[in-house]
Amino acid sequence: MNCLSAMFKYLLYLLNLIFVAGGILLIVVGSIMLSTMGSFTAFEGAVNTQTIPICIIVIGSVTFLVAFFGCCGTIRENACCTTIYAICMLILFGLQLALSIWIFAANDSFLTSMGKVVDKAMDENDAAQGYPMDALQLAFNCCGNSGYTDYASTTVPASCCGYKDRSRTCEATIYTQRPGCRAEFVDFWASNTDLIRWSSLIIALFELGIFIMSCCLASAMRKR
Repeated sequence: MNCLSAMFKYLLYLLNLIFVAGGILLIVVGSIMLSTMGSFTAFEGAVNTQTIPICIIVIGSVTFLVAFFGCCGTIRENACCTTIYAICMLILFGLQLALSIWIFAANDSFLTSMGKVVDKAMDENDAAQGYPMDALQLAFNCCGNSGYTDYASTTVPASCCGYKDRSRTCEATIYTQRPGCRAEFVDFWASNTDLIRWSSLIIALFELGIFIMSCCLASAMRKR
């Protein structure tokens, strides 16, 4: 193996170690997003809110496995493993690019649909649905759909003050300072989708470069 091939080998090994860490990081980020929303994901109308965090966890898991496979292939100088790794990286590149383009194209409609989820939660905020607004108000420190005035005809729930016990009384000094849940929920998704779409695009280009280097390294291994 010549000097250039050796350089590709160790560079790919180093990049794969970074990818292993990146895969773990994606799994952690997706899990944090799911945990931030708490039990609100159990609400029947909130099924779509789980889609992106679950996709992030899946992509993180696949990235971890592919990177681990790549580490084994490059360090053992196995042409077959390195070729399979290159193909997997090309597939990941396509998936990441598609995800990034989809988020860029559908971001506005997605955020609108997230706002409608909160509207539905407010309309169906009863015992039969498990009081979905409570989960939202506890997770995002908010109150009502647009504000506490949404509860003008009823008692302001304890969750507007951060209390899980519904029998507790929520003090006006607390709930009057809380923002509306619709704005908070949409802002949460807006900030996360911005992060996801740009990072996905950068990672996709990064993966394309790794695919090219992997092909070169596999070719050098076969010639040797």
